[in-house]
Amino acid sequence: MNKPILPVMALALAAPVFAQSVVVPNANATIRNNSQLNSIIRNAGNPRTYQYGINAAELANVPVGSVITGVSLRFSVTGTNTASWPPADITWTTYDIYAGPANPTGSWVADPALNFASTPQLVRTGPMVLDANSFTNTNPTSSTPNAWSEFYFDFQQPYLYLGGDLAMLFSHPGSNDTALALYPETVTSNAATHGVGRSQSVYPAGTATGATTFYVMRVHYGYGLGCPGSGGQTPVLVQSGNTEGGLGGTINLQIGNAPANSLAAMVFGFGASGSPLPNGCTLLVNPVATSILFTNNNGRAAQPIQVPAALLASFNVQGAVLDAGALGGFTVTNGVTPTAN
Repeated sequence: MNKPILPVMALALAAPVFAQSVVVPNANATIRNNSQLNSIIRNAGNPRTYQYGINAAELANVPVGSVITGVSLRFSVTGTNTASWPPADITWTTYDIYAGPANPTGSWVADPALNFASTPQLVRTGPMVLDANSFTNTNPTSSTPNAWSEFYFDFQQPYLYLGGDLAMLFSHPGSNDTALALYPETVTSNAATHGVGRSQSVYPAGTATGATTFYVMRVHYGYGLGCPGSGGQTPVLVQSGNTEGGLGGTINLQIGNAPANSLAAMVFGFGASGSPLPNGCTLLVNPVATSILFTNNNGRAAQPIQVPAALLASFNVQGAVLDAGALGGFTVTNGVTPTAN
């Protein structure tokens, strides 16, 4: 059911706007580094906690007032990594992620709680599943990185970004996979430029002893607030793959944190909206076209959009999902504004 489409509105011409994600460090957006660390996705019997502090300058292209909806990683280019990974779904019985304002990363200490400038928000907890074959290692030519994984650490409660340094804390007890987890790409921590990472071999968070390894991470954001559904969980819409230089390509949209095997839709339009819906949710687009999908066993539904070359455009998208536990029987996501520039 998830067939590539070009919305019937044909992507009206518009001036380019901000993409809906930023790569940290910005300097590694299209240039790889060959360091690696697997803490954030470690395997059975290997609990880990990882704190990630991003300097505000690295997030300059995230408009203040945006909602951060998740993060993603890419594989390091190394012979240690296989062509695709994992071979089957991997599950963490619980995976906790906190986000909040950070103290300046140059002042960070061993206790992760003291590196937040105020009480952080719990943006994800409970089981998390990493889909099979989410990461690829194609051994691209020198300096070219691997493609970004289409797996997102979806935030069940999107984080409202109000500017400044940002801290995130990832903590898990190890997955159900007995094989060694493979390796996402990293660089060296640098508080003077991009920020600092600290890894611990404990769950939940304890005291970190080192601050040397910093993930190359893609931070995804959107606008507006989704609506809580079953269990108070808010589905999110994450977008990656903006096209640049008029070359065309694929824009990827994914609904996450939704009920499994449920009917879903992506609603396309022009311009942001704020229209109330009967169940108390908010319609965040001016509808023009709709794509129907079904979520998978992990509550995710992906929609690739093929963009023709030489097209400059922007439009708005919001997801909607049938949810028997939600008021009115459905719930909606945040909005995003994909661009082709």
